[in-house]
Amino acid sequence: MAQSEARVILQRVEGVLIVPLPDPMHDAFLDDLRISVLEYMRHHRIAGLILDLSGVEVLDEHDFERIRRVADGVTLMGAPVVLAGMKPGVAAGLVMLDINDAWVIPSLSVESAMERLR
Repeated sequence: MAQSEARVILQRVEGVLIVPLPDPMHDAFLDDLRISVLEYMRHHRIAGLILDLSGVEVLDEHDFERIRRVADGVTLMGAPVVLAGMKPGVAAGLVMLDINDAWVIPSLSVESAMERLR
């Protein structure tokens, strides 16, 4: 997928904002993600944000840090952030890179993340 083709899709379900993340992710997408989510939150109250990583095959330290920055902004605005659907290979890769994941609230699927935020 070309960098210009990746669009931020915001889906509101039962007061929770769900955003599917593309593979691969580019800096432009992650910038748009941060801006779009925080702008949405400025106008709407949400019970939480679910970042759906089920379509992501590879996640490097740089992209993970950029996702953390989005999560930090959302958390500061009063909503929890859940990372849903991370594939085992992606999780193993992040562990091998010894990335600080203390901020992560994980969930196996979007459905279980929704239950967690209720």
